[in-house]
Amino acid sequence: MVFVTTIGSYSSQAKNLSNGRSTRSNPIVAGGHSWRIAFYPNGKLAGTAGFISLYLLLDDEVKGNPAAADDDIHVNLTVAGTSSASSASSPTTTSPRAFIKGDRFVIRCELTVLPASTPPAVDAPPPPKPSVARTAPPSSSTRTSRRSCLYGERRRQGCRRILDVSKEGADVELEVHGKVFAAHKSVLAARSSVFKEEFFGPTKEKDTSYVVINYNILPDAFEALLNYIYTDSLPEMMIMNNSLKGGALLAEDLLIAADRYNLKDLKSVIENRLCSHVGVSTVLPLLVIEEQYQCRKLRKMCLGFVGCDKNARAIMVTSNDVENLARSSPSVVKDVITEILDTSEARRRRLMNIWIWSSIYAFCFFFSLWPLVSWC
Repeated sequence: MVFVTTIGSYSSQAKNLSNGRSTRSNPIVAGGHSWRIAFYPNGKLAGTAGFISLYLLLDDEVKGNPAAADDDIHVNLTVAGTSSASSASSPTTTSPRAFIKGDRFVIRCELTVLPASTPPAVDAPPPPKPSVARTAPPSSSTRTSRRSCLYGERRRQGCRRILDVSKEGADVELEVHGKVFAAHKSVLAARSSVFKEEFFGPTKEKDTSYVVINYNILPDAFEALLNYIYTDSLPEMMIMNNSLKGGALLAEDLLIAADRYNLKDLKSVIENRLCSHVGVSTVLPLLVIEEQYQCRKLRKMCLGFVGCDKNARAIMVTSNDVENLARSSPSVVKDVITEILDTSEARRRRLMNIWIWSSIYAFCFFFSLWPLVSWC
């Protein structure tokens, strides 16, 4: 299958699409699959901003007799007469200047999908007895989902092993309050635009192999930050699973780090974890964290918990933080009181509406029976 696509208005796309952003071609069908070419005018990975990156993507399977999942797929990608052979998952990165003519260029991709080798013929087993139940094989979507989950878990385990055990290829050491962490610049830069600027930007220091983290963050929190950067997950014992005070400090440090290194997904993960720990003894400290770092989902969860009359009474009886909050964070106490009053007012109005409508229904029922009573 020969796949030809034209990239037009290159200068406009290069201006509007930054490093890591792409456009995709219309799909074509080959070997029972749908394929697209992904075009990154400023490269996809960190350090490739001066190049274009081209990826051949397996879009999805189509109806008919699709190729097997372990088929041998070969790609020959040609840009202006320059050929690059690779597997379907390998990218092609090249400098665009030599191939652009009239603000456009043509990509020609030769795609060949070879079926997997046929297994040797064997005698078919006898059919099972009618009483024997056979489980239907999993669907292709189920196999794909399992394969993706397995791949993701293996990737996380591999990255965690590199970070915690071998530190293979580490090219930077990060010191936090005397504790040193080994890491990889390319991984940090790929996940955080701030790290990318510090390690590869025009204002970087001459020697970036040893960096001292100057802002106030606990070593445990920074270790959790690195764990998230490498594996997209936080350690199981994180946040509020230990002591309330220690967990709150750890969560606060991670929220500071998420803002500092522009990791919005990390902030969302921490907020979701904190929402699952809202309780009588934790709701007031969590409201203080919410006020400082604008965690809207956490605020809604906490105020909804406080709005319950039973919970509000328990907080006032068991918590020792109310007086301290009144002095240190009066706005939090104001929000709590407002929520309690609003909830009480809404409950009173709801009961009043029930009483009014019940009275109306009773009057209508009695009025409908009045002619019958008078006739009798």
